[in-house]
Amino acid sequence: MTALESIWYVFAAIICLLALSNWRAALFAGVLIDVLRDPVRKLVPGEPVLITVSGAAVWIGIIFVALFSNASASHALTRAYPKLRKAMHLVVLAILPAAAVSIFSYSSGWKLAAIGIVSYMGPAFGVLAGFCFLRKERDLTNLMKLYVFANSLMLVSVMFEYLDVDIPALGGISYDWIRYNGNQTVSLMCGWYRSPDIMGLHAAHVIMFSLLLAATSKTETQFGWLGLAMWAGLCVLLSGRRKMIGIPMVFLATFLFIGWNLGLRRMHRIAAFAVTGCLLGGFFAVIFWSTDQSDEYTDYASTLFTQGFQRSNEVILGSTLGTLQQVGILGAGLGCATQGRYHIADASEGPRTWQEDGVSRLFLEFGVPGVILLSVAIVLLLKSLWKAIRTTVPDSTGQMLHIGLAGVVAGDAASFAISHQQFSGDPVNAIWVTLMVGMLFKMPLLQRSVKPSVSTQRRQSSAFVNR
Repeated sequence: MTALESIWYVFAAIICLLALSNWRAALFAGVLIDVLRDPVRKLVPGEPVLITVSGAAVWIGIIFVALFSNASASHALTRAYPKLRKAMHLVVLAILPAAAVSIFSYSSGWKLAAIGIVSYMGPAFGVLAGFCFLRKERDLTNLMKLYVFANSLMLVSVMFEYLDVDIPALGGISYDWIRYNGNQTVSLMCGWYRSPDIMGLHAAHVIMFSLLLAATSKTETQFGWLGLAMWAGLCVLLSGRRKMIGIPMVFLATFLFIGWNLGLRRMHRIAAFAVTGCLLGGFFAVIFWSTDQSDEYTDYASTLFTQGFQRSNEVILGSTLGTLQQVGILGAGLGCATQGRYHIADASEGPRTWQEDGVSRLFLEFGVPGVILLSVAIVLLLKSLWKAIRTTVPDSTGQMLHIGLAGVVAGDAASFAISHQQFSGDPVNAIWVTLMVGMLFKMPLLQRSVKPSVSTQRRQSSAFVNR
């Protein structure tokens, strides 16, 4: 074991100890764990996967400490949003038969069932932790600021790789990533992240968080946040991953749609910053980025609009129909398409899994009956989220943040539908999404706890009654 590897494990252990005394502070430290684990892994000979896994384990430990410290959180959440209890019951009803299929079909089926149960029940713990974490709006903005600053620094490595600067730990693990677009070969940039998907996912979140911070901060800092959003936008383009380029677009569309439905007067601020960022980014690209350098990336990104719908249709609908033809209406069993199954169960057992999108993965593991139950659970979840969004204090900074979080979750959900690996294969990415869902549920409860005016109370009461 090298000195760097030893230092890493000591650092991870310190964060775990910190979680025992102050899990909220440990969650902030977890942001640093997340950005450091990939470059550390690349710098250690052999690039041991244990470094990546240990970073995820720290996050999981933080979540469990948070839940043990707030034993009544689940009761408070389901009391405020009763439909969530029904949704969880439906998820359990979907999991049980799918787990039984795995257990009785394969010799190591109980292992597949176990990893599948963790994969699908784990998000509930992240939601509860996010619900517990948020005590005031500043908790959310501080977390977003740290995420933006830490990852903006990490994204400098993307430009280093693009310019072929000789710096250790650049590029993907084990091999180079490329895509073909007609006669063009597009080199996908990773920087210090372990893959273009992971880099693009972090850069997309930097864009969304920066736009939210710009829209809710003081005038003198707004253009600073806008600059970071533009910087992350360039890195998303260099990732060459259309599904990551699409995340901020879904975020913006969701924000504008919800804001329009709720009559948010300040919703134009997000759109204005996004448009300004695109215009400034295009201006600087024309001046500083020559055509022969940019063509391969801009041309490939443009296929999101020319081929995006057709590709999504092929991936989701085509893969779903192919999955049903492969395994039938009952599915192949829980855990068969879950990332990491080959490290735990016999790789020769079960069907050959090729399902990249999240929808066909559900059909493979749950079958048609299970997907129907999960669909009803998702509808109940969405109704609960809409109830939370509608009851935020109108035209407040909290409402801007609230709707913005909904946009971030929508962007991640769209990305999951196209490709689930970056979430199912990395617990940290999934935890981030579920934390934000938990904070979405908590924010209107916080605003009601600060004794709003009588008129505001009446509006909130009316929104809850008429949900």
